Amino acid sequence: MSEKENLNFRIGKVSLTKGEVDKRAQLKRAPRPRIASTIVLTCGDPKNPKILMGQRSKKHDFMPSVYVFPGGRVDRADSYAKFYGALSARTERILEAAYSPRKSRAIVLASIRETWEETRLLLGKSVKESDRNLNHASYDAFREANLRPDISGIEVFGRAITPPHRHKRFDAWFFHKHLERNSLPKIGDSAELLNVGWFTFDEIKELELQRATKMMLRILKDYLKAERPPNTIFLSKAIKGQMEATRFPDFEE
Repeated sequence: MSEKENLNFRIGKVSLTKGEVDKRAQLKRAPRPRIASTIVLTCGDPKNPKILMGQRSKKHDFMPSVYVFPGGRVDRADSYAKFYGALSARTERILEAAYSPRKSRAIVLASIRETWEETRLLLGKSVKESDRNLNHASYDAFREANLRPDISGIEVFGRAITPPHRHKRFDAWFFHKHLERNSLPKIGDSAELLNVGWFTFDEIKELELQRATKMMLRILKDYLKAERPPNTIFLSKAIKGQMEATRFPDFEE
């Protein structure tokens, strides 16, 4: 089975709560998707890894109370933050099929920044000189720890664009990085995520998850089983009212 055939399936209709329907009805047109970035961090045995997740506050109007991976919207500061390492040629090529090199790198840096903000985990490398990053509080945390955000070893594996009938829309990119450590890194709760922890795939089955998160976990499992990262990534988007799964960039025979 080819790479394209493996994921060319119909996801189905998307159900909305009454609150979501009411908020969308207040808008004259579909909102433009905001660029967002999510990273799935694994640690431990690659065959049965622990995955970093946390529970969104019930006060959120978007996906309240469910468990998610750390992530969020790309910020202006992400385009200017100093960093360590380099992206793989594969991840660079896929991201730059949609955005400029600077924006592509910013999307990856956003996932690192959001990981710190939401789970208190700094993904960085030690540097001799401290860096000032636009006085952004989160990047200042890296500077104070004499670290630079480390973008090496991060691979893109998925993308999901929120359908137009929702009142909030995101062009969300999903990344993966395996942490080669003997013990699990220290983490903590934040204003964004509660009950932050490391969970196996079996443990995640017992958590409250949003539909998109379940979908990306399935994609992640296939990605981790592959001998090497595929040339294209999973893409979920709405086509004529149905959520469709395809590949990005367009698959080349």
